[in-house]
Amino acid sequence: MLRDRLLSLYPRAWRERYGAEFLAIVEPGSLTVQQVVDIVSGAIDARLSSDVRRAIIASRVAPSGGGSMIPKSLTFCERNQARYTKRDGLIGAGVMIAGSIVLSLVGIAVRRMGWPATGQVIVSLAFSGSMTLSMPFWLMKGQPWKAQVVIVGGTTVFLILIGYISTLI
Repeated sequence: MLRDRLLSLYPRAWRERYGAEFLAIVEPGSLTVQQVVDIVSGAIDARLSSDVRRAIIASRVAPSGGGSMIPKSLTFCERNQARYTKRDGLIGAGVMIAGSIVLSLVGIAVRRMGWPATGQVIVSLAFSGSMTLSMPFWLMKGQPWKAQVVIVGGTTVFLILIGYISTLI
């Protein structure tokens, strides 16, 4: 069921051309968080990448041959093997710690400058915002930059909206 939902994230033309191969690679059963991130990143890349659109069009003209457009991370990663190293994890942790400290200090400073609600929103984003900003260093390492921008940027905007709405309530 989850495999079908993840497949539906891809453009229709991509699903028609590569859907069976995708379902064969993504084994039934539980997926790891890393695999779900890989699939979602691949779907974002498939929607935004002109290379993918050209490859799909080329496969319609000459259906035989051509490489697979299945996310490479799915075909090259072993099921339980992380793609990031201990060093990458430490860099991500450093970004999280530094981001939490900076956002907390900025939030406190903004509150003291006379904007208590804005300062509280910034302080409340200290952990979740820094976690989001650390994702490219470990969880999304090796993903296309467009997918990273969409996921990190979209999550950041979503967190800011939640914080803003919480000030209105």
